[in-house]
Amino acid sequence: MEIDQCLLESLPLGQRQRLVKRMRCEQVKAYYEREKAFQKQEGFLKKPKHGKSQKVHFHLADMMQDAIIHHDDKEALRLLKEGADPHMPVSSGGSLLHLCARYDNVFIAEILIDRGANVNHQDEDFWTPMHIACACDSPDVVLLLILAGANVLLQDVNGNIPLDYAMEGTESSSILLTYLDENGVDLTSLRQMKLRRPVSMLTDVKHFLSCGGNVNEKNDDGVTLLHMACASGYKDVVSLLLEHGGDLNAADNQYWTPLHLAAKYGQANLVKLLLMHQANPHLLNCHEEKASDVAASELIEEMLLKAESAWDGKTQTPLCVQTLAQEDPYEEIVPDLPVLPSKLSPLVLPIAKQDSLLEKDIMFKDATKGLCKRPSQDSAAENTPTHGPATPEQVKLMPPAPNDDLATLSELTDSSLLYEIQKRFGNNQIYTFIGDILLLVNPFKEIPVYSTVVSELYLSSTGQHGPSLPPHIFSCAERAFHQLFQEQRPQCFILSGERGSGKSEASKQIMRHLTCRSGSSRPIFDSKFKHVMSILEAFGHAKTSLNDLSSCFIKYFELQFCERKKHLTGARIFTYMLEKSRLVSQPPGQSNFLIFSLLMDGLSAEEKYGLHLNNLHAHRYLHQTLREDISTAEHSLNREKFAVLKQALNVIGFSDLEVENLCVILAAVLLLGDVGFAALSEADSALVSDLQLLEQVAGMLQVSPDELASALTTDIQYFKGEVLTRRHTVAMAEFHRDLLAKSLYSRLFSFLVNAVNCCLHGTEEPGSSQTWGIGILDIFGFEEFQKNEFEQLCVNMTNEKMHQYINEVLFLQEQAECVQEGVTMETAYSLGNQTGVLDFFFQKPSGFLSLLDEESQMIWSVEPSLPKKLQGLLESSNTNAVYSPVKDGNGNLALRDQGSAFTVMHYAGRVMYEAVGAIEKNKDSLSQNLLFVMKDYRYI
Repeated sequence: MEIDQCLLESLPLGQRQRLVKRMRCEQVKAYYEREKAFQKQEGFLKKPKHGKSQKVHFHLADMMQDAIIHHDDKEALRLLKEGADPHMPVSSGGSLLHLCARYDNVFIAEILIDRGANVNHQDEDFWTPMHIACACDSPDVVLLLILAGANVLLQDVNGNIPLDYAMEGTESSSILLTYLDENGVDLTSLRQMKLRRPVSMLTDVKHFLSCGGNVNEKNDDGVTLLHMACASGYKDVVSLLLEHGGDLNAADNQYWTPLHLAAKYGQANLVKLLLMHQANPHLLNCHEEKASDVAASELIEEMLLKAESAWDGKTQTPLCVQTLAQEDPYEEIVPDLPVLPSKLSPLVLPIAKQDSLLEKDIMFKDATKGLCKRPSQDSAAENTPTHGPATPEQVKLMPPAPNDDLATLSELTDSSLLYEIQKRFGNNQIYTFIGDILLLVNPFKEIPVYSTVVSELYLSSTGQHGPSLPPHIFSCAERAFHQLFQEQRPQCFILSGERGSGKSEASKQIMRHLTCRSGSSRPIFDSKFKHVMSILEAFGHAKTSLNDLSSCFIKYFELQFCERKKHLTGARIFTYMLEKSRLVSQPPGQSNFLIFSLLMDGLSAEEKYGLHLNNLHAHRYLHQTLREDISTAEHSLNREKFAVLKQALNVIGFSDLEVENLCVILAAVLLLGDVGFAALSEADSALVSDLQLLEQVAGMLQVSPDELASALTTDIQYFKGEVLTRRHTVAMAEFHRDLLAKSLYSRLFSFLVNAVNCCLHGTEEPGSSQTWGIGILDIFGFEEFQKNEFEQLCVNMTNEKMHQYINEVLFLQEQAECVQEGVTMETAYSLGNQTGVLDFFFQKPSGFLSLLDEESQMIWSVEPSLPKKLQGLLESSNTNAVYSPVKDGNGNLALRDQGSAFTVMHYAGRVMYEAVGAIEKNKDSLSQNLLFVMKDYRYI
């Protein structure tokens, strides 16, 4: 049968494959006919004339295995009736079910299961029959094993479940995904489950090292921790061991090195990591094999051969290996499928099965053309493969469009700009340039444009992204990196917008791209940033109605780059304006800081009992938090986040005891909020109503209960040699109680930030003359609530000041350049009311903030004097952007607004503020009495 090649190529893929398969079958049939004819001619089919007939006897086990392989069902049934054991082992510690799965013998598999065969039996590599069935794409066996109750989540020696070996697009993969979905197991849960082993080993190794253990200690077989981690593919563990001096070239009793094991078990990422740390690729094992001789894939073998050639000639210089790393970034080394053991080599599978798997692989890749199946590797623990139904990562970005830069549009009106932004948002084009400014519209969904592959697309030698790339946050990060060294001065990103607009996520992506410039230390910085962000998010973020991870403080990241090598060497974090008031009172529809939810769900019942904690809403500081029905899955997620948080604290240098002390402080803050006060009458001084609770708090804070009670109910001031004592009312005692709680939490937060900076601090390299910094300022968004007080005033005035700076850069500097160059401008830009607003607050000595500071310096401020002075300031103000609230028909203020409220016309809109309590909040300092009591507390 012959077919014209042009005709064959013109056929669709499916028809072409079927036709080629049919031709191949006819060729095989013709081959067998030719062989039979040849044997007849040679006389091979004639029986020998002499010799006795001999009968060969085989064991039942061998005959049973042969019957399964050749699908001789009658023979298999006969052998079982004659006493063949359905539980008999086969090679490599497997069972007859393993053999049925490999050769797709579903009939015998069903018979064996009926006779009690273990469907979850694991061989020496911990492979179950389900693993084999998925690797060989035997969907009937997969379905049979599921119906028989097989555990589809059992992991093999490499931590892989059966789904990891099912080729995407096959029927086996579809059956497993459907089964998992019907049983409520999502891919995220699978991934977390597969990370338990590496996380567990990482925790154990950290504990071992913290106790002074020897990182290169060997067992009886000469195996070190580095051998184990490399064989299992635990990149975080390997990185930790290398940081603590792990021996790269340590050999076990069989002379196998960590590089041998990583190569043998297909751990491409670890092979790259070991080579980058100068592992010797020439070392031989007991069989005189190099690591390249036992490589599990061509990719690993090629990588090792390159390293060998770089090592030859006694070069052995770090530059060679770094050059190798730059050519093939190890983040991209992700095999499409886990490396199969040699027992499942394609050479062992039948030709028909090999053809079937190959055809399905081609069809799936063709169906997902333009998509990349390689997941982004942000963590070492993510080395385990993940599969998803038709959700591969998109690498091809949206093509450039004429409206990528709104400044180039012919019509610049509100309606035209809004139309273009809305149109781009509908096309998932969330980034848009406006001259030098990048506009981000939060999509509130996952968009696959942040992978390592996309980040590397924006790497350039000039800082200007190519014309084929659309606007992106990576483009701005790359431009800042080049301007840092071209201008030889620090650069800064200003991220401004409303809460929930995506500022924090944008700052993460900027840091992620800039870590590409950290050379071989990129994995270390990636890991550190990941742990640091988990700490800051837990202690400095809260849940709101619009954002589950809303930032409650201003943060300024500074990434430091070496001028000589142009590599990232370290980082620092500066924090401002922690929203401490959230601790004691939350706005409607918002939660307290996330750490308290993680604490309540993450601690065991015994631990909470030891800290005197109850349920989440039993404590006064938490009962205002979001009261929606929390699912069991969310509680479980909080427990996982709390475990990750403790791991992050360990990474930045906290011991287990110090982590426990942090929990004690947090519990003390919560219990302090539960302390109540009572008085016989409104004029009487306050007394603590629950002395037992006060004793618990004092014990946790390591202070005297009597002194703490006295400090909360009285205030002592020293003035000109005299001691002035004042007894607090219930309201004042509650105020000072909350002030102490806020001070404790604020100082705890600052303590954590200092610890984070110690972790991120870079080591000075010899010969490095100077470092330059790229800053990332992430500030609060503009706020307007039903009741706006001192905190909202500070937030909005900060935004007002930043808005003025941006306008000066955007308009006034451009306007000055036009005037200097003689360019005629149709309209001149003016700041409008903004100057008057800023002068009203910041002018010295007559501005509102100066007035507030003056009132706050008094020993005991008389609050009613502030409204009177505020009204005088409003009347004498020269701006109409700040004024008193609406008056009644007689021109008088409403009673509740008399002197305490005023309205400001911000650039973002009109906001009315309440000045009540502004003096005490502006002081933001503990009373002398509380300071004396807490002076011996070592955590203050």
